[in-house]
Amino acid sequence: MHTMQAGMSLEELSKRIDRLESATAIGRLHQNYVRDLAARNWDAVAEAYTEDAVCDIRHHGVHIGRQAIREMFGAELEGVVLARDGYILSSPDITVSDDGDSASGVWTWHRLQADFRTTWGLMRVWGPWSEGTYVTEYRRVDGEWKISKLWFRVHAPDHDEEFVAAGEEGRVLGGAGRPGAI
Repeated sequence: MHTMQAGMSLEELSKRIDRLESATAIGRLHQNYVRDLAARNWDAVAEAYTEDAVCDIRHHGVHIGRQAIREMFGAELEGVVLARDGYILSSPDITVSDDGDSASGVWTWHRLQADFRTTWGLMRVWGPWSEGTYVTEYRRVDGEWKISKLWFRVHAPDHDEEFVAAGEEGRVLGGAGRPGAI
């Protein structure tokens, strides 16, 4: 963090203010992005990205371009993300570049799960959670901050890779003592 120095020029002070305001705007952008994900507002989710953005979310693959990202959310997540779970976005570490028009950020994401798919439909269970990490790059386009590159993975309590492997092998994660559980 910079400290105020005597004799700082108006230009230097203006750049510092812009970086602070940019970090605040980026925080709002990413928080609104997660709210729109939770609300299944796929158009607003896509609008958070630059036209040439790169999106790599879990096992959904890499998608390039706002339209491809929008199509991925609609095609792959519309029927999967059904529950009305709670989401918490925290621990932002945002760095605005010296040029003032690009930035990077790392966020911690928590999902507080409420509904689980069973053979009888969705069942309400309270308490389970997931934790993930967003590693994101941002770019200012026509004065507005957008996501230019996003990488997201779940890492607790089970890593995405463990979850996929267990499903492919017919194993159940958790539940120590049950056959096939890890």
